Amino acid sequence: MKLTPALLSATMLLTLTATPLSTSHAILDKTRFVVHLGIAYYAFHHWDLQPYKAGKFAAGAPGRTSAMVKGGLALAFAAHEVAVAKKIADKSHDPLLMKLDASLGGLSSKMNSIGSGLKSGNLNPADLQSLENDTTSLSGSAAANGQQIKDIATPIPGL
Repeated sequence: MKLTPALLSATMLLTLTATPLSTSHAILDKTRFVVHLGIAYYAFHHWDLQPYKAGKFAAGAPGRTSAMVKGGLALAFAAHEVAVAKKIADKSHDPLLMKLDASLGGLSSKMNSIGSGLKSGNLNPADLQSLENDTTSLSGSAAANGQQIKDIATPIPGL
């Protein structure tokens, strides 16, 4: 069989289409993961933790209802971002992301639960403190493995 330019082109085309193209996608797994968690952390820190520490969620505080509704919406948004980060970690073959993946499901469900409570006007301070401990622990684990998670300021729809 003689190798003609047409046969060579057809072989190359078949090789390119049959080869998975996910390698380049996987290169950015850590970056995408850290960005989504950074956005989630910002929403939690800016709209929930800071107002809580400033006493805006306390009974009788001015603007309490508004602060709690905004905090609930921000936690729902943060839970979504954590869920996106979890999907990235689920599909990744990166050892660090595989290690951090286990703690993300609990973090997302805890954010949703506390967020629902805030939106309805209920807050258990111990739950918020527990969530802060979980985010600090996850961030510490990532940093110990060379991947810093920092707050990334982003506009949250509706806030």
